[in-house]
Amino acid sequence: MSGNGRPCAQPAQAQWAEAAMVEGPGCKLNGERIRAKVRKGQQVVRVSGASAARNDGVGPSVHCITGSTYTGVQTLGKELFMYFGPRALRLHFGMSGSMRINPAEMRDGRGHSPTFLIHLTKDTICFFDSSVEIRLTEDCEEKIRVKASLDVCSPIFSVSRAVEAMCMESGRMLCDVLLDQAVLPGVGNIIKNEALFNSGLNPAVKVNQLTNEQAKHLVKMTRDFTVLFYQCRKRGSSLNQHCKVYRRSNCGQCSGKITLCRLGDNNRMTYFCQRCQTEDPAELNISKLPGLNTLLEWTSQEDESSSDHVATREEEEWTCDLCTLINRPVSKSCEACLSPRPEISRDAAQQPQLPSSLIRYPCNSFSSPQPDLKLNRRAVFGNTTLILTDLNRKPAAALKSPPAGTLELQNSRRSAGIVTQPTQTSPGSPSQPSKRRKTEGGHVAGGHNQHSSGSGTQNQPPSSPTTPCCTTHHRPTALRVVNKAGANKGRQFYTCSLPRGSQCDFFEWADLHFPLCHHTKRTLMRTVLKLGPNNGRNFYVCPLKQGQQCDFFQWV
Repeated sequence: MSGNGRPCAQPAQAQWAEAAMVEGPGCKLNGERIRAKVRKGQQVVRVSGASAARNDGVGPSVHCITGSTYTGVQTLGKELFMYFGPRALRLHFGMSGSMRINPAEMRDGRGHSPTFLIHLTKDTICFFDSSVEIRLTEDCEEKIRVKASLDVCSPIFSVSRAVEAMCMESGRMLCDVLLDQAVLPGVGNIIKNEALFNSGLNPAVKVNQLTNEQAKHLVKMTRDFTVLFYQCRKRGSSLNQHCKVYRRSNCGQCSGKITLCRLGDNNRMTYFCQRCQTEDPAELNISKLPGLNTLLEWTSQEDESSSDHVATREEEEWTCDLCTLINRPVSKSCEACLSPRPEISRDAAQQPQLPSSLIRYPCNSFSSPQPDLKLNRRAVFGNTTLILTDLNRKPAAALKSPPAGTLELQNSRRSAGIVTQPTQTSPGSPSQPSKRRKTEGGHVAGGHNQHSSGSGTQNQPPSSPTTPCCTTHHRPTALRVVNKAGANKGRQFYTCSLPRGSQCDFFEWADLHFPLCHHTKRTLMRTVLKLGPNNGRNFYVCPLKQGQQCDFFQWV
């Protein structure tokens, strides 16, 4: 509970905002992009943006690098350093921070303008949702030299030194130590939650409760998931499929309920499974923990995409197009008909072959049989049954759109007061035909589930509305939260779920069934994040700012 006696809460949908955060792997990739696309030796023409205009009077302004020469870039954890002679820019990405080089449009995917721009002689670098500071180059280089072995994104990461740095924070909780950039630079909230899950440790466990072996295993799991994070971001693949607890409602291992709360000194969002993550490290057996397969070494040593061990098309046996003889790889012409070997196009040679496990052959498709139409005909020698099967018909089509005649028949029965009530049977007993009963007054006479279509339904609590579909694409909409400052900030609404640019103009408020507070304003739904019996429950509260709120409170 907070000071006014209400549960510590978070907006029900705004709690997922940390999904787009830039952690150590994302910052490392931004540094690699700058190193690959921005040539050294260019001069700074000018700097602009909101961060450039902000000057608190402490230290030099960012405009002091104007006219300087760009000499290089380095990263340390979540920090990115760009060097301009004796001066350096230290950039830190926010929750939705990103970077673009020579963009065609000066806006990110969310439509936001860049907070800081560097205009070089030939290139322009745009930073979104980022903070910038001026530092001395020699101080930045010394900091990277001292802490490079603690950076979980560094190729010279040292497990022993990381364990030593962690054990020095003996009285702190693990969730705080992992996020401390002075201990393990580059670890963010996603890596923290998944590393603790892979180690089987509760986030509230303190460092002094761990053995040296358990602390070493936790550091290794942190490093392993960081490597996985980096490779997924570099390839453009989804990281969610590898997450077991983060942003999940059920555990990816035991399917139990995930506990979501704010924990630690900074009240960061924490996800953990109470079944799989123990509060007593003495009960933990590391040998029985599910190990995480460590990926190959970092790309700075050897590119893991190297396919030198895979045979090329020229080294494989080939089939003659004329006589279909399978020839040896060294043969330049067919040994039977002397036809020349067909040329291999570059596109076909460079296209990666799919593994056989991903190919689905028709003979392996064990789908339900297609519905058959049986016709009984009277022939000269007796009765004959004709079975007609439509191979092009999809079984799900009949379930989605029933025939028009069936709808008309159902509507006529409803208007006449005739309803169909299935008979409840045990799972092992055969199904019995349903009975139609004509009722009086609109209710079913007899039966277990009796209800009235009149005043009886008013006593039932209103159920939450289902997700609507947009009118243009007829697809389920996405639930979003208003983040713009104003009277509607925090309200939930439905909008088209397609990407920006393909969306239709569908819009509908999602809180129309929410109650009104004492100010006659539509309430907000929040979630209890404090650990306790009410953790995870939703409740309605006044939408005004703290200090102006009324004492309205109601559980969902």
